[in-house]
Order: sequence, then structure tokens, then C-alpha cells
Amino acid sequence: MEEGAEEICEHIRNLVRSTFTQHSGDMLRSIGWTWGELPPGTFMIDEIRSGRNRGDQYATLRIKIYAGAGDGFYFRFHEFGTKDGLPARPTFYPAWKAKRSGFRKKIRDRVRAAIRGVWRNG
Repeated sequence: MEEGAEEICEHIRNLVRSTFTQHSGDMLRSIGWTWGELPPGTFMIDEIRSGRNRGDQYATLRIKIYAGAGDGFYFRFHEFGTKDGLPARPTFYPAWKAKRSGFRKKIRDRVRAAIRGVWRNG
């Protein structure tokens, strides 16, 4: 799951590089993922949950993908726009949407392979 989350974050960073002129790199450094709580000031695009008991807190694994941490707080202004005239230039959600199904397939395949491995070894 961690490898897939990092792959999605790198895809988002590449979109940011191609869309925005980078001066300090704060936007790129603000994109990340976590198993736990989000860093202060960030926004979450989605949460990956596993298992049939998605609503049950202890039966799931959750990875949260976020942006806007630290000095990259202005990422949200570019993503959603402002009422004062900065147009929205979304990169975060389109990148997630493009990679979501592949990421979930990768998780399923690896979990199945791990279960088969344990099953074979007794």
C-alpha cells in the first residue's frame, strides 16, 4: 500500500511540475500520504480503506493522501480557486482519479499473494 501511495503522490508532483512554475518547491514538498492523522493545514483528497467492514474502525487499513502541508498551504488556492479571481487549476483530484483503480488493484493483488504465500507455508 505504501508503494502505491508514493506512486500516486509522485504522479501528482509531476502534474504540479508541468502545470505550475516552481519557485521554492513548497507545493511539491506539501504532497504526501500518511497512515494516521493529517498534518495541520492540509486537505485530504481521499482515504483508501480495505476490507469488507469499511465502516468498522479496526477492520480496515487506511492511507490518507494529502496536500498543503507547511509552507505549501497555498496549494488549496490553486486547486480550488478563490472568490477574488484566481481560477481553479486542479491537479490533485484528477491525478488521484487517474490512478485510483490501478492502486486498488495493486493492493488486492498483493494481499491475495500474501495470503496464498502464508496458506502454502502452513
